[in-house]
Amino acid sequence: MQKILVAHDGSKSSEKALKKALELAVNFNASLSVLSVIPELYLTELPDMDRERIFESLSTETTNTMEKIRKSLSGKSIEVKTLIRQGDPAEKILETANKMKVDLVVTGSHGKHGTKKFLLGSVSAKIVDYSKYPVLVVK
Repeated sequence: MQKILVAHDGSKSSEKALKKALELAVNFNASLSVLSVIPELYLTELPDMDRERIFESLSTETTNTMEKIRKSLSGKSIEVKTLIRQGDPAEKILETANKMKVDLVVTGSHGKHGTKKFLLGSVSAKIVDYSKYPVLVVK
């Protein structure tokens, strides 16, 4: 195993996924890429200015979270990259996995907007369904 991609959205579930991905990366001496996707805002009822403010807030929050992750992992014995993309989360995760030709995709069972009553959230379910690469869903 050479390359691991972990999806991170700031949720507790994605924190668990990051912890497991880090453990695997260290054990297999693999590189670890942590990906966060800023979702597109399709809130047509909102004026453009409000939509831009929400997007800016999400971007700042994502950037800050990824910087904290980068700093917390900087002392590890493996190569770590943090990536931020914009768009549909499942599509961008799959697209990134394909471009990187990863050996494993790690994701939480549900994200920030998921619910615990379902086993998999919609993003993790799409990743499992459409990934060309093995997927580890961390609960």
